[in-house]
Amino acid sequence: MLREIPEDGHLRQQWNTLVEQVEQPQVFYTYEWALAVQRAYSATQRPLLFLAYGPGESLRGIGALAADTSGRHVSFLCATTADYCDFLSLPDERFQFVSEVFAELRRQNIRDIVLANLPADSATSGAIRRAARQHGYYRFARTGYVCAQVSLLSQDRKSRQKPEIPRRKMVRRFLNAMGREAPVHLEHTRSWEALQPALPTFMQTHVARFLVTGRISNLARAERRVFLEELSKLLSESGHLAVSRLMCGETSVAWNYGFQFRGTWFWYQPTFDSDLEKYSPGFCLLSKLIEEAADNPAIDELDLGLGAEEYKDLFANHTRETLYVTVHDSALAHTGEVLRYRAAKIATASPAVEAKMRGIIARLRTLREHFVRQGTLRFLGWLGRRLREFFWSETEVLFYEWGGPAGAPLQGTRVVALDLNRLADAVVQYAEDPSTLTYLVRVARRLRSENAQGFGLVDAAGRFLHFAWTTAFDGFFLSELNAKVDAPAPDSVMLFDCWTPLSQRGKLYYGHTIALIAAETKANGKRPWIFSAATNTASVRGVEKSGFQRRYSLVRKKVFGWQRVLGPRPTHSGVAAEQISARA
Repeated sequence: MLREIPEDGHLRQQWNTLVEQVEQPQVFYTYEWALAVQRAYSATQRPLLFLAYGPGESLRGIGALAADTSGRHVSFLCATTADYCDFLSLPDERFQFVSEVFAELRRQNIRDIVLANLPADSATSGAIRRAARQHGYYRFARTGYVCAQVSLLSQDRKSRQKPEIPRRKMVRRFLNAMGREAPVHLEHTRSWEALQPALPTFMQTHVARFLVTGRISNLARAERRVFLEELSKLLSESGHLAVSRLMCGETSVAWNYGFQFRGTWFWYQPTFDSDLEKYSPGFCLLSKLIEEAADNPAIDELDLGLGAEEYKDLFANHTRETLYVTVHDSALAHTGEVLRYRAAKIATASPAVEAKMRGIIARLRTLREHFVRQGTLRFLGWLGRRLREFFWSETEVLFYEWGGPAGAPLQGTRVVALDLNRLADAVVQYAEDPSTLTYLVRVARRLRSENAQGFGLVDAAGRFLHFAWTTAFDGFFLSELNAKVDAPAPDSVMLFDCWTPLSQRGKLYYGHTIALIAAETKANGKRPWIFSAATNTASVRGVEKSGFQRRYSLVRKKVFGWQRVLGPRPTHSGVAAEQISARA
């Protein structure tokens, strides 16, 4: 048992030779894959590498596992990166090897083992069942994923067949439409030198695409980006790297970061330019890859990998199941694992029940976050205020008009208009800030709206310091009032949804940003406005210091769910009451 993967050429050769001898060799089982994981995730994973040797020091078994920082919980080393994970040995020696590994884990006082992405058709599944029982562990296995595959072989696997490409006419039409700008063609990159300058664009495109779908890409995290870089270097040396791009002239419109290994082409990490979504460039790319694979006698199948996306079912003519196996030394932990799985199955059987359960879990998570952040006493105070507001509340919202001047800009900062790629950059910058990530996912949906514009304050290095949005004042929905508001004048613009990342707060970026945006709005012949809850003293202070002048306020009173919006209440410099109103 080793605590790290040695960077050793002889081990590399022995390891990959053994990979070739298992039932279904996979690129995920190679020495290069495990080494890339170790290089990228060394801060959070501690390798536990089990090597079994036979006569003549021949390598007969490999178990690439990893322990968490506590040292008590073990998983496959490559579980978060690989589509398939397994213990490697000749099939008839699998139980003996797995049993030896479990015996050592028991001696190491390992309590919990999670083996994800284990192929259901592997000899390891039965070996784990027997080894767990032999060494006093409790095992539970359930389906992890059903991976879609496009087989180019007949059912008896003795002859080749031409796969049917779904929606062929649609693909042809979309390719022709993209081709009006520039010729469309496929391009494959297999060397690190050729891929290195293009990889940052792929990563940005992937993060941006996930934002559009309301999710955070795994490439937002530095470890994952380092992993792909290291994997690219290592697999290009062995000739297994195959990064494919659908090109429109010199522009990449769709990507597949994939591999070719032992007759299989892997659809591993695809993405496409969201601005061209109407042409389904990702679908077009996969169609072209299947056509090319069908003409290549060295390729027997395309593996579409983990995930149950609907488009995969259109192409697939074969599947492969993976298992999620948990092994515990405690009967109580094992029973809890089984009950949680059964409860989840019941909940997901009904979309309505599942939605309700997700809502309850989200609310419980919010309560927990408030408790952790505020402590017991402050949390109880916050909870008391929320309960009181459920029965009765009064909210006053102050409205300000900008009167300038903007003031001197903070040195080295500027305001830029937000687009999807800039939001993707912000996601990467604040990957460790959950509240900012939640904000960025939410505002990404707004980018496609033509009635709102986003801005970001950036420093000289391009790091985002603050975000803000503008839209037409008239008819603006104010959640604090639960009502739409009328504008005092038809040329009024509202600044809203301002956000400062946690690490940048207390540095005056809020007031500075809204003043710069207001000055630009004023220069364009519009009247800039902003609002703030009267109780938000930090916001009020920032607004008033940035050149905004208080004009009036509206008050929302709520009693047992029934509300009224009262006002306006003009200030000494306010506007006439008949000019403004709120529409409940």
